[in-house]
Amino acid sequence: MPSSFRQAQHLAQLEPVVSVGIAMVTLAGVAALAREVMRVAFHHPSTGSGHSSIPWEAKRPLIDRYGKWAVELAEALCPENDVACVEREAKRLIEVRRYRR
Repeated sequence: MPSSFRQAQHLAQLEPVVSVGIAMVTLAGVAALAREVMRVAFHHPSTGSGHSSIPWEAKRPLIDRYGKWAVELAEALCPENDVACVEREAKRLIEVRRYRR
């Protein structure tokens, strides 16, 4: 057999291995990118997850006073970093909840 035929045969045997290797590297890259996107989207400085529009130092006393449910719902309604709005809305939510029971 000529050497060029052997080289072509050898390259034909390597093609599936190279294809699988490229696919694995591509999947690893996509997974790393997806992980980074999720980390950025849902990162919270104090707990490592979730979203917060007010600093944790301001949020903790409000949670103790009004409860986690009311503070998180109030956060969703108020502009970012508006602690007074979150406190006002959390207080209003707790009062409405008490009166409806």
